[in-house]
Amino acid sequence: MAEAADQRTPGGRGASKQSVAERLELELLSGHPDPGSQLESERVLAGRFGVSRPMIREVLRGLQERGLIEIHPGRGAFVRDVRVTDAVRPLDTLYRQHRPTPRDLIQARVTLERETASLAALNATEADIEALQECLDRFDRAKDLLAKARADIAFHAAVARASRNPVIELMFGSITTLTFELMLRSLGDPLVSREGVPYHQQILDAIRAADPETSRAAMIGHLNVALENYGDDLDESLDLVTQRRIEQLLDLPAE
Repeated sequence: MAEAADQRTPGGRGASKQSVAERLELELLSGHPDPGSQLESERVLAGRFGVSRPMIREVLRGLQERGLIEIHPGRGAFVRDVRVTDAVRPLDTLYRQHRPTPRDLIQARVTLERETASLAALNATEADIEALQECLDRFDRAKDLLAKARADIAFHAAVARASRNPVIELMFGSITTLTFELMLRSLGDPLVSREGVPYHQQILDAIRAADPETSRAAMIGHLNVALENYGDDLDESLDLVTQRRIEQLLDLPAE
């Protein structure tokens, strides 16, 4: 990544270690920079956030422990090229060129994931059920928004995997980064979260019971919570909605 000294995070001067880690993690999870590319140097990152290089070093070690980057002594830090969505990254770029709104994405997810849940109920193995339960356990143990969103996206990806249809799994993979951004909006909204999260267990229970109709209905109900409660955010650019959520998450002033 080019070391542009003038690329500073808004409000980043004097940022806390947690806010720096969260900002970098959000950038990595949303696909910027690309997998395999080199991160800015410790010096440039320290300048961007207005913090010390030892703090940046600690943040980078944490990102490495979470499997998001690799650190090569003498060379620098590199984004790990291990994401399921890498194969469909051109589609993600294409989606963003059309500036989708949350409504666009939710409608697409309802179309795809209601049948995904139905197929999962018919085809899930015991291993799939265990994986889905682990995702919900991770969600319940999560202490912050990012951890909850990671567990949430993992749950929906596991439902896609349990459908035992590789095309469906790839289709969901193509919208994973967009969906992760949508989850930040949903899970950061107390009303949406309170009404939407209980559907996770209903979906799992229906898949475990091999009940495709109930599984489909639970998935539809889960996704419709956002349609009913997002208000004006529904028809704004998803990128703008996500940026506002990041600013709120990191308590940064709006530009």
